[in-house]
Amino acid sequence: MKKFVLTLTILILSTTLLALPGKWFRDLIKDYRASHGLDTYEEMLYEIENTILSVSKETGIDPLLITSVIIVESEFRNVIGLYGELGMMQIKPETAAYVAKIYGFKEPEEGWIRIMWDYKLNIKIGTYYIKYLYDRFGNIVDAIKNYNGGIYKDIYAERILKTYQKMLEVAALNEKNS
Repeated sequence: MKKFVLTLTILILSTTLLALPGKWFRDLIKDYRASHGLDTYEEMLYEIENTILSVSKETGIDPLLITSVIIVESEFRNVIGLYGELGMMQIKPETAAYVAKIYGFKEPEEGWIRIMWDYKLNIKIGTYYIKYLYDRFGNIVDAIKNYNGGIYKDIYAERILKTYQKMLEVAALNEKNS
């Protein structure tokens, strides 16, 4: 596991954009949403893709890791969690307020409840929270474990990291085929 963690940390730190999202990535989002009966229009797919890429550049967090968190948390749905977590990245309003204070983001006029339906803001706040946790713990595995406040942090982190590994493989395959 240590070798995997070291390799993963190097991948995250180098922010490998070898597999820039593209059509395959937008199709992935569309498929996840369709599996829940949700319509997805082209503009939304591009907005999600561009938001992930933009916040990745701002934070240094790999866009495929951001995507992996979204897949595990919500499968690209704006949902409410059992303990008040909101949106695609399942962020609590109080966590959003904390992250905003640290990074100097202005609170939306309607309050942090906005992260429920504003997926761009949700992805930005969620990714900055991962960055905060990474800076605090010094490694991505502990950051991902602590992203979830539940008692199953190890299992949760493992799911995200396995999803991330699969995302890297899919992205590399799509890069090779393009």
